[in-house]
Amino acid sequence: MNARYLFKKKKSYRKIIIVLSCLIIVFFFLYFFLLSNENKFIIIPENTDVFYIVPEDRGGEKVANIDKKSLNKTTKEIAEHEIEKPDDLLFSIQFFTDSQIINVNQYLQKITNSDESIYSIDDFYILALTSEIGIEYFLLYKNFMTRLDATNYCIKFLPKMNNCLVVDTTKF
Repeated sequence: MNARYLFKKKKSYRKIIIVLSCLIIVFFFLYFFLLSNENKFIIIPENTDVFYIVPEDRGGEKVANIDKKSLNKTTKEIAEHEIEKPDDLLFSIQFFTDSQIINVNQYLQKITNSDESIYSIDDFYILALTSEIGIEYFLLYKNFMTRLDATNYCIKFLPKMNNCLVVDTTKF
């Protein structure tokens, strides 16, 4: 009698056929779609549609003073009061600003008229900055030769002022 193996595996060509089929499909995909394409760039057509629309009423809080223009360095005539800048005034400390000269004068009287006042009215200057928006009046204190001198004076003698603002008066 012939001897036979009971648990002998039959050779299966199934795996080889599947692997070869996959390789052939990948080869065709690469050849037809990638390698045979003469144009190597993607062309995106121009979009002529509207990208976005800004509604007329956007809602929310309305912004005030949206139509104001930037400062203009040209001087205009001040009709209410003739304010002249001293020629030797260079750097000064800003105490108060307002668009009304009356408010500036009232503030000056308030800080110089009290009995315990340390300020002399002779140390103050009122200057006007004219722009397209309007006239802004500045109440300035003392005259300094440099910005550093004014800053040092603020630190030493005006500690109660939160923000000591030094103004270059040559720009007026």
